[in-house]
Amino acid sequence: MTHGHTRTEVIDRTMVRQRRTSLGAFLTLMVALVGCGFHAKAAPTSTVKKPVLSVVGFWANDVSTPLTALYTHPHAIFEFSPFWYSVTASGSLKSHVNATILAQITKAHIPVMPLVNDATGTQAFLPSKTTRTAAARAIADMVGTMHFQGVNIDFEPSHTHLRTELTAFMVELRDFLPHTDRITMDVVPHSGGAYQYHKLGPEINQFILMSYDEHAAGSLAGPVAAMPWVNNIVVRELKKVPASKLDLGIPVYGYTWPTGSTHAVTIPYNAVTPTMMLHAKWSPRYQETYAHFAGHTSWWESLQGMSQKIALAKRDHLAGVALWHMGYTNRAVMQLLLHQIGRQP
Repeated sequence: MTHGHTRTEVIDRTMVRQRRTSLGAFLTLMVALVGCGFHAKAAPTSTVKKPVLSVVGFWANDVSTPLTALYTHPHAIFEFSPFWYSVTASGSLKSHVNATILAQITKAHIPVMPLVNDATGTQAFLPSKTTRTAAARAIADMVGTMHFQGVNIDFEPSHTHLRTELTAFMVELRDFLPHTDRITMDVVPHSGGAYQYHKLGPEINQFILMSYDEHAAGSLAGPVAAMPWVNNIVVRELKKVPASKLDLGIPVYGYTWPTGSTHAVTIPYNAVTPTMMLHAKWSPRYQETYAHFAGHTSWWESLQGMSQKIALAKRDHLAGVALWHMGYTNRAVMQLLLHQIGRQP
C-alpha cells in the first residue's frame, strides 16, 4: 500500500445525490479545521455495522482540557482509559480519580479501563515478590470495588532487567482478576527486549503500541509519528504480537520547537493556533503536517494524518486504535472516528 493514500468507501452516484448537502457540510468542516488537504469521504450511515476497529480513548486527567467532544459523541469510542492510579514502591495504589468525570462517563455508558502507571519511574515494586503481589492485589481490588471493566497497565520507561518480574506481575494480576475483566498493556517501541511477549500474551487482552513521539522534547524538530516510522514499528511488533491483540496508538497533538532547539512545547490538536494553520503544509515524505513561522517549527497530527493511521490499522487487520488523549480532541476528531471506523458498541 502507498502510504500517501487513505482507504475510502465507494459511494454510488445515487447515494451521492441524496447526501450531497450533508456531505458538503462535513467536508467544509474538515477543511476549515485542518487547512491542509483532508479528503476522506463520509461513509454511508443507512445501516449500523460492527466497527472494524475498536477505539480506546486515553485521558491524562488534565481538568483544563474538557471532554465536551466525548460527551456529545460517546459512541465514537469503545472504552475510556483515564490516568487515575499510580503504584508506589510498597505496592500500594495512589488514586487520582476525578469523580465528576467518572460520573459523566458512567452516565454516558462508556466502559472504563483506568490507566495505572508507576509512581517511582523505576518500577521499584517489581523486584520483591511481596510488593509485586501487593500491587497486583491492590489493582484487582480497585477494579472490583469501582466496578470497572478492567485495567490498563502503563509502566514507563520499560526496564529490560525487570522483564521477568514484569511478566510475573502480569500473571498474578490476571489470576486476581475475573477473566471477564480486561487487561491492556501499553508497550514502548524499541524497548530493548523489555517485554516477554510469548509469556505475556496469554495474560493480556490487548497490547497498545505507543506509536508516537518519534520526535518530542529532547530532540530537534521533526514529525511526531511519521508514517514510514509507524509502519516500520508496526511490522516489527506484528512479529511478536498477533494483529488481533494489537492496538495502534494515534497522537492527537504535536510539538512546537524554537528553531535549532530541543525544547518542545506540546500543542493539543484542539489548540492548534491560527498562525500554525496559516503556515501549515503537508509533508509527502513523512505524511504529517508541519509549519515554519516566527523562528519556530511545529509538527502535529492533523485529521489527514489520523485518517492515514486508521487506514494502516485496517490494512494490517489490527484490533483497534488508541488516541492520546481525549482532552486534545474536538468535534471534528470524533466525527472522523465515526465516519472512518463506525459507531462503537
